[in-house]
Order: sequence, then structure tokens, then C-alpha cells
Amino acid sequence: MAPAHALTIDVEEWFHDDWRSDRGADWNDLPSTVVDDVLLVLDLLARAGARATFFVLGDVARRKPELVRRIAAAGHEIASHGDTHRPVPTQSRVQFTADVDASLAVLSDCIGAAVTGYRAPYFLRRARDLWAIEVLAELGLRYDSSYVPVRWMPYLGRDIPRVPYRHQCGVWEFPLPFAERFGGWNLPYAGGGPLLRFLPYRVVEQALRAHEAAVGPAVVYCHPWELDPEVRTLPGTPRYVRLWKQLGRARTLPALTRLLATFTFRPIREVYVHELAA
Repeated sequence: MAPAHALTIDVEEWFHDDWRSDRGADWNDLPSTVVDDVLLVLDLLARAGARATFFVLGDVARRKPELVRRIAAAGHEIASHGDTHRPVPTQSRVQFTADVDASLAVLSDCIGAAVTGYRAPYFLRRARDLWAIEVLAELGLRYDSSYVPVRWMPYLGRDIPRVPYRHQCGVWEFPLPFAERFGGWNLPYAGGGPLLRFLPYRVVEQALRAHEAAVGPAVVYCHPWELDPEVRTLPGTPRYVRLWKQLGRARTLPALTRLLATFTFRPIREVYVHELAA
């Protein structure tokens, strides 16, 4: 019997990817799409009989607490995506601690339970940024799904962890899967653009099957805004980021629907229940 994979959803507004010097100054004036985007994801998951871990941004939970409660009521896991969507390397340890702690407070207040998982905005891509994992342990978190040691462009890596492992501080790491291809370079296929928009569906399916056979469950992820056919970006967004968000958007919904019909998906807390019980 094939294992259940861990489906993870990074819940953020389209405008949280804010590269401007006055970051966040006009967020209250911008149109919100997160509720409609997430409700579409919830409907897809319900029809497929799938459940997921939703890494929710604290700023979203503060603005839309009823949305967080609705996600949890549908049987999905709520985890933290931080509070303000700031890249970890741009923060001091004190700032990062405050950011994660603020997200945990608002999320736990929404669902009436403790939050045990975290994923960093833009991930953690350098070994020297792993001090952040120590902070997660200090805040009582049990697992992370952030460490992706890759070159941002072309988004490839050589030394990619494939099997879940435990950091010295006790926090579990559940890494994204990479396919071993391209003369020693590893290709990400199970998250964001590569999963739903860039790669042919058959390539993704074959890579997941290979991961099942060699490693076991994989951690798959996407953003709800990727299902919205309208591409929204803020003034000043780097050109390559705008292009990345535009490419393949029409393929996202049918690709996710097909993926949900082909594989079994459950939250991280259920897929890795034995690891988290240790």
C-alpha cells in the first residue's frame, strides 16, 4: 500500500510578498483574496478526501480569524508561517523570536490549541541560518519544514536532505523532496511553481512514485494564490519574481486536482506521527 504524503499549504495574501522599502505601509488598503483562495483549496481537499497542514501567516490569522477556525474545523492541521512574512536572514534573533512568538499566539488563540510546526517565509537556504531552528525549540515547536539548501536561481541544489531528521536541539526537520537529476544537481518538484505550474504532470507523478519507493512519504506544498487565475504583484516587485508568479498559472488548478485524485494526502502531524512521538 502506498504511503500517505504530507500536503502543506502556505497561507498568505498575494501582497505579503512585499519587496518595497516601505513594506506593509498600504496592506490595509489592498484587496484581500486569501479567503476565496483558501476556500477553493478547502473545497478541492474535501472532494478528494484529503487533509493537509496549513502553514498560516500570523498577519492572515489576525485579519481573518474565522478562516483559520474554518480550516481547523475541517480536520486540517494549523502550523505557523511566521507573522509578517519577512525572510529569516533579514531578522536578528530577537526579531525572529518575536515574529514567530506573535504568530503562535494568534494562531493558538484562533484554534484553542497549541501549534507545533513552522515553515519560514522563503524557506531557509543556508546552513548559517539554522540558528532559527534553535529559536523554534525555545518556543516549544516540535518540527520545521523550511530547510532547503538550494541556489535561489536556478533553484537547484547538490547536497539535499531527503529523509526526515532531528536537529541537535530536538526539532524535527521534514524536508521537501528533490529528484536526483541533471548530473549531480537535484531538482525540486513537489512545491510551488515546479509542482503545479512548470513541470509536466507526468514528471511530478514519476518523481513522487520514486520517492515513495526510495524514502517513503514526501512533503508537498503550494500557495492558495497560485489557484487564482489573476496574477497580482506590487509595484517594485523584481521582474524575475513577477515572471515566476505568472508562468503556468492556468495549469495550477487542473494539476492539483489530478494530484489529489492520484495520491493520498494527510497533515504532517499524521504522516510523521511516529517521529513526532519520539
